[in-house]
Amino acid sequence: MKNLVYICIFIVAISGFSCSALKNGGQYANNSEKKRAYYSEKLGIDLKKNFDGELLNEVIEWLGTPYVYGGESKSGTDCSGFIQQVYKTIYGINTARSANGLYEECIKVKREKLKQGELVFFKINTEKVGHVGIFLQDPYFIHASSSKGVMVSSLELEYWSKYFISGGKLKE
Repeated sequence: MKNLVYICIFIVAISGFSCSALKNGGQYANNSEKKRAYYSEKLGIDLKKNFDGELLNEVIEWLGTPYVYGGESKSGTDCSGFIQQVYKTIYGINTARSANGLYEECIKVKREKLKQGELVFFKINTEKVGHVGIFLQDPYFIHASSSKGVMVSSLELEYWSKYFISGGKLKE
């Protein structure tokens, strides 16, 4: 028993896990799985195992932010303002301030090749790209909707699939 106490103290010291986690067959030992479950719940999607926790933490903070044309803060934002702030915070990248400007700055990526954090573009009844979001995982993206603010949507919905133009990766 004394050796078990020393082992637990050692494990806690190097990893932050508790002895009770070890007694429960390690069910709490997989911190990555807990984070995946947390992000899945917050985003309302069944997130796959590979994810960018820093990006997901940031976009979750924006969920529910109301839509404000020309806005770029958590008190109100439009689609390109949302992208601009997330990219500046997470990647340290300054971006164009319009959906079409972002589209022009990007290397185009086919939908089936998109990776988490890359952009998705839409032409909604216009000649130019007028809407942009951040790809989370197929088929989900997060964006600032003019009707519901920052939210997660599916590219498989008829509306979004109808207007989807391309994915994109910002040039570094």
